Amino acid sequence: MTTSPAEPYLKYALFCRDTETGSDDDLTFKGIIDLVELPAPAEPPDPDSPPNSGALAQVDLNLAFCIAGAAPGSHHLMVAIKAPGIPLDTPPPQSIDWEEGILFQRWIKTFRIPVQRAGLHVAAILLDGAPLGEASFLVRFKPAD
Repeated sequence: MTTSPAEPYLKYALFCRDTETGSDDDLTFKGIIDLVELPAPAEPPDPDSPPNSGALAQVDLNLAFCIAGAAPGSHHLMVAIKAPGIPLDTPPPQSIDWEEGILFQRWIKTFRIPVQRAGLHVAAILLDGAPLGEASFLVRFKPAD
């Protein structure tokens, strides 16, 4: 029986308000976010308005994620936010070193995500240009009273 080389994979990814690392290196997620409700805008967004012409709100969140199974050596990590009404703006990849014997690595990245429209807001996580997975939250507008 032969085994193929391990491929990197995303163990978990989620949005939360805060995190805490305990004395035993236990990671606790506080305020996991899967839905953000905002007051309904006075007027619906203009579909012809230019992207990033003005966010209805800014949402401050932490993205906590863990990657496992990467080969030792240098890698490039990238997290891109996809949001309705906002063009995909891919940041430059972050160089990371994966040392021999490391089973997994955890990251907690802070984002201020502009909201222009209701819908699914997604963080795509890529390692060396290959998509590993996503975390997401839904934005919906509260009905007017």
